[in-house]
Amino acid sequence: MSHPAKRLTAAALAAALGGTLLFQSPATSAATVAASSTTASASGAAASSFRYEVYFQKYVRRGGYLTYTVKVHNKNVRGQHYVALVGDFSRHFRKIKVIDKPRSVTCSIHRPALACWISSLDKGDATTVKIRAWVGSRRGTATAKFGAVVTDNPDADLDELADEIDGHITAKSKVL
Repeated sequence: MSHPAKRLTAAALAAALGGTLLFQSPATSAATVAASSTTASASGAAASSFRYEVYFQKYVRRGGYLTYTVKVHNKNVRGQHYVALVGDFSRHFRKIKVIDKPRSVTCSIHRPALACWISSLDKGDATTVKIRAWVGSRRGTATAKFGAVVTDNPDADLDELADEIDGHITAKSKVL
């Protein structure tokens, strides 16, 4: 089989398999990584009853964007609870923006930190916050750390709750 015929056959096979297998760059073919953890508890709520997960891309090109999807889930604690979600971003990030959140979530960004207050998380409820961060022009590893703490006090101070977080999820992405 001649060289152009081999290439045409390979392209037809790739199209039949449902994708552009031959022409994907590392940034577009990056797998989405999921990391999860249980939250710390600032009040009588059981810490193992709340779970948060962070989804992110494994690879990104220099000058590209990384999107983090943080999902917080109240598995079985009854009553109204509030979650303080914090994020700390490494020096690779230039712009950090919350691009999608429900109305019950308020967020503030003071680079390189993010703080979100999630209210009204009843039994079985889940909420999702999407954060987009622009990666600068340096190669290396872009790191973001996320943590959460639960309370049933609606007047709790976000800064004091952020100090109580003991477990973080570290999201590391390779900058190509």
